[in-house]
Amino acid sequence: MKKIIIVLLVTLVSATSIQAQQKERAVEKVVLTYIENFFENNFEAMNAVLHPRLSKRGLNLNGKINEDLPASKLKEIMDKKKAFPVSKQQNNASDIVLFNKTANAKLTTGYPNIKWMEYVILVNTNGKWKIIDIFWEYYPRKKGTNKIKKKN
Repeated sequence: MKKIIIVLLVTLVSATSIQAQQKERAVEKVVLTYIENFFENNFEAMNAVLHPRLSKRGLNLNGKINEDLPASKLKEIMDKKKAFPVSKQQNNASDIVLFNKTANAKLTTGYPNIKWMEYVILVNTNGKWKIIDIFWEYYPRKKGTNKIKKKN
C-alpha cells in the first residue's frame, strides 16, 4: 500500500511540474511573439497576443513616465519606424511567475545601442495568455558615452 501511495504522489508531482513547464513555455512564447513582431512592424501578429485593455508605459531616459500606450498607439509607432529583423534581435524572457490565471515575466530587449527591461503582466482568458500590462525602463548609460551599463 505504501508503494502505491508513493507512486501516486510521484506521478502527481511529475504531472504538476510538467503542466507548470508547459504554461511557462506558453507565457514565454507570447512575450517573444509580442516583442519580435513589434520590432518587425508586424502589428497583426503582435496584436494577437495583446489584451484589448493593454497599457504600456515606462521611464524615459529623462526619468519621466511616458503616456500610456494602448495597442493603437503602438501601431502608430510601428508605422513610423524601420523594421528590425528577428535575426538581429536579442530578446530574453525570464523570471516567469505563474499564479492561477495570471503571470508575469521579465523581458530584456532593445536595439544594438540601447537596451531596456520590460516587466510584462499577462492574463489567461478563454484558455489563451494575453499581455495586459507592460512597464519598461532603460538600462543606465555610462557617463560620457552612448554605451549602456548593464545591471542585473
